[in-house]
Amino acid sequence: MSSKLNTLRDIEIGERVAEEEIDQLERYFLETDQWNQMFDGKIDVVYGPKGSGKSALYTLLNKKDGDLFDRGVLLAPAENVRGATVFRAIVSDPPPSELSFVYLWKIYCLSVIAKSLREYEIKNKESKSLIVALEKVGLLPAADSLSAIFRSVTNYFKGWVNRDTKAVEYALTIDPATGTPTFSRKKEFSDKTEEQNLGDIPVEELYEAANQALSQEGLSIWLLFDRLDVAFADSPDLEKNALRALFRTYNDLKSYDSLRMKVFVRDDIWQRITAGGFTEASHITKSVHINWNEESLLNVVMLRLLSNESFIEYAQVDPQEIRSDYKRQHSLFYSLVPRQIDTGNNPDTFNWILSRTADSSGKSVPREVIHLFESAKESQIRKLERGGEEPEGSQLFDRASFREALPTVSKVRYEQTLLAEYPDMRSYLERLKSEKSEQSIETLSKLWDVDEANARDIAFRLGEIGFFEVRGTKEEPSFWVPFLYRSALDLVQGKAEKV
Repeated sequence: MSSKLNTLRDIEIGERVAEEEIDQLERYFLETDQWNQMFDGKIDVVYGPKGSGKSALYTLLNKKDGDLFDRGVLLAPAENVRGATVFRAIVSDPPPSELSFVYLWKIYCLSVIAKSLREYEIKNKESKSLIVALEKVGLLPAADSLSAIFRSVTNYFKGWVNRDTKAVEYALTIDPATGTPTFSRKKEFSDKTEEQNLGDIPVEELYEAANQALSQEGLSIWLLFDRLDVAFADSPDLEKNALRALFRTYNDLKSYDSLRMKVFVRDDIWQRITAGGFTEASHITKSVHINWNEESLLNVVMLRLLSNESFIEYAQVDPQEIRSDYKRQHSLFYSLVPRQIDTGNNPDTFNWILSRTADSSGKSVPREVIHLFESAKESQIRKLERGGEEPEGSQLFDRASFREALPTVSKVRYEQTLLAEYPDMRSYLERLKSEKSEQSIETLSKLWDVDEANARDIAFRLGEIGFFEVRGTKEEPSFWVPFLYRSALDLVQGKAEKV
């Protein structure tokens, strides 16, 4: 049997989504400066486009909990690494205002902190009193899954905000003699504003108790938030309120030296929630944007190939030497693939891949690049299994394998990302099927059967979400579809003619 076919069958390049390759991520991962800054506690907020590796960092951080514990850091994930989002219950009945959301986040974070104190058996006076108080008022259930805790928090919070003036209820309080958290049965007979009502919860004192409980043991805690794009995807207004409140909470908690929030957020979501101004943004300084270029993305591919013993045996290379030398990575890559996919005055293979996996921002991310290679591998395997001609020389992939892989990548990105996240755009996108890849406002107006003012608004919205690249002038813009989406819609190269 062909050694090339055996090698292709054996190698694993990776999954599109970090949550699906948790056990393999450490084999692929290179400790970059961004990673080291995060691991050292110098970075709190990570921005990046979808598929750029935010969840990979989140997942790896969780896997390093033992190493961080040795440094005196307790990790407290506030969201499930995979599966259903913890925050789904709030979508149908959200808090009435951004201020209410801030208090909800603070109470939830406090419960997650107490959960960690209980799990790590931190038993000083402040810790024990905080845990007991939260347990008694129902904020720290015995079933301590994150979903159970968040349900308890939302139920407590709704009961507090909507309480009847004659209701008798359990309430969190601070013992005036000792300053430690406790609970009491409490009556309320006077109407109060929302701010006064929420102000009755002694949030700052409770956080001070948590901070003291940790500092006495020489510990700190990191609260990790990821998958925020999933949690509130169906409601832009809810997403804005929730995430603005989350970042206000982040800024408020910075005053406690043993408590830190670590937030992983898509940059397009960040742009949406800060549109129109957001004063809290100027206070978020411990942040980093994940950006990828040709060298870093080729490095991702090669590190994944070099994590396979069968590939190392086939290529007859020392993986450590290749990992530490980009020129060798580049050279090895072009021993495995043709120099060009489309001959003539066209880009070399890797730049062809980048141009085909970029959205309208012009930037590629690991997710689609990895998916393209996995699909090309599967295409090449099928060809060799049918007895097709092997790629030339040492190459594992021929030109056709990459061309055949692109429609799969395009379809998945279009259906599972674009349509899934923006279902309100489906009807406009579907009407573009089999049309030209470049459109004007006039041609779009006719395709969509709307006036030109509406067509302009819709087209620019499609530009914001990465489907259209806006070209031309402000007065006469044109709208160009990147290669990433063309196969999914059977688009034809060229500019639509005005009738």
